[in-house]
Amino acid sequence: MKRILELENNLSQLSGLLDTTGDFLDKHKVPVPVQYKIKLILDEMFSNIVSYGYKPGDPPDTVRIEMCIRDKKFTAVLDDGGIPFNPLEHDQADTTLPAEERPIGGLGIHLVRNLTSELYYERKENRNVFCFSLEIE
Repeated sequence: MKRILELENNLSQLSGLLDTTGDFLDKHKVPVPVQYKIKLILDEMFSNIVSYGYKPGDPPDTVRIEMCIRDKKFTAVLDDGGIPFNPLEHDQADTTLPAEERPIGGLGIHLVRNLTSELYYERKENRNVFCFSLEIE
């Protein structure tokens, strides 16, 4: 039960990613609340890769996304050729501060950390490889 997508590093690809993900999850009868979490994580990760992972003028690149469902667990691997970035090296966002005192950024990583059961990152062959998993209840 695997699905692989190869998308151009462009935000115009986001709606197709979310539609294809929804179809894949529907086919495997993933409960809607879990689907929402998965799509939210993929939206956040893909948007950040495209928006911050490449410099202006960089040539187009392919973001490869592999989704798998096995043993009541959804796993996705996002692979991109953007600048090296390990989101797991960044400090947790301090959500106890009032909004006006919080630094800009970091809430997406906070969200991903709190919605997933497993996270993994490596830099492999000049590519970022980020993996997340969550249980399907």
